[in-house]
Amino acid sequence: MQQNDASGPRSPEFCSFPAGLNYSWEEDRKFILRGWSLVFSILATLMVLSVADGRMAYVQGSYTGYVGLWTNCRKHKCASLGQVTVLIHMSMGFMLLALTLCLILLSTMGLSFRPVFHRLNKIDLVFSFLSFCIGFLIVFSLTLFVVNCETLRPRPRVSYLVTTYLCWGSGALMLWAGALSYLNHAGFWSRRTVSSNWQVSYRRWTLLQNSLKSMFKQQSHAHPPEPHRGPSQLTHTLGAPLAKPF
Repeated sequence: MQQNDASGPRSPEFCSFPAGLNYSWEEDRKFILRGWSLVFSILATLMVLSVADGRMAYVQGSYTGYVGLWTNCRKHKCASLGQVTVLIHMSMGFMLLALTLCLILLSTMGLSFRPVFHRLNKIDLVFSFLSFCIGFLIVFSLTLFVVNCETLRPRPRVSYLVTTYLCWGSGALMLWAGALSYLNHAGFWSRRTVSSNWQVSYRRWTLLQNSLKSMFKQQSHAHPPEPHRGPSQLTHTLGAPLAKPF
């Protein structure tokens, strides 16, 4: 009865389907969705940076000129409102806080793709919280600015510029990025991508099998099996045959 050599290479046909591929697909899915959330966050940050131009609205009436959070009156014609109201101060504070959190969010999301941060399971929840905070801060800031423009007395004709709409769009993008990060943390798409999960896993399993087959062939060529010895070869090796008993 022949026994297989334990030290020899095993045939890859006996390799079962690796269970770790599903976990690998979960990691890839999280990185893909986190990448999309990072793209939306970058776009929102670039859009909200347009507020640095200072011209967010143009008023016509008793005081004609541009109104904004940080308007450069030396470069543009500013509306002489007399004094900066409390609403404008609060709007500026919310916007500064939102810009600071944007820098923190982008830096941490960029570092989260490094292997040292892969074991942090709650990091997408943190990104979702920061994105929601930034989105609501931008919305609050713009709401206070609009309320300040609409409560001017005597009431002028207000025309909001592209900068204001870009800021509204950045707030919406940040809220969407926060929702995407939360769904990524909750694993919402893992229940809806079962077929894609198995397709990708089967493809990786096939690639793994091919690599195992190539390794098995290389080991077989490097250590060829010993040829089977017949009775004549055994006789030549052991010497003269034994005499037959009488």
